[in-house]
Amino acid sequence: MLEAAGVSTGVHCWIPELAESVRSPRVVGIGYPGSLPFGPPGDADGQRQVLRSSLEAVAAMSTPGQRTDLPFEWPAGVRIPRHPNDVPITLLIKRKPWLYLKLLKGEIP
Repeated sequence: MLEAAGVSTGVHCWIPELAESVRSPRVVGIGYPGSLPFGPPGDADGQRQVLRSSLEAVAAMSTPGQRTDLPFEWPAGVRIPRHPNDVPITLLIKRKPWLYLKLLKGEIP
């Protein structure tokens, strides 16, 4: 609906091939980890730079179906934080696996 109204839309994605496979209108790829697609935690300036570049890339794509890969590389020496496996929703699903189906339907348990 947005595209039909003349509003360009795009996907900022660490797996641009996946976004292309589902026919996203405009794809902006970045070589950052999936959990940190805009950069390291605490690097507000770097995150703003990635966001600005992503928005500029979408604006420069005149027609749907285009892809641009941003030139950013993960900063040398910056560790990619690992998230704990025992997040609350995971613990709940482990205890009550039947709730997983609700989660898949969009009903947050």
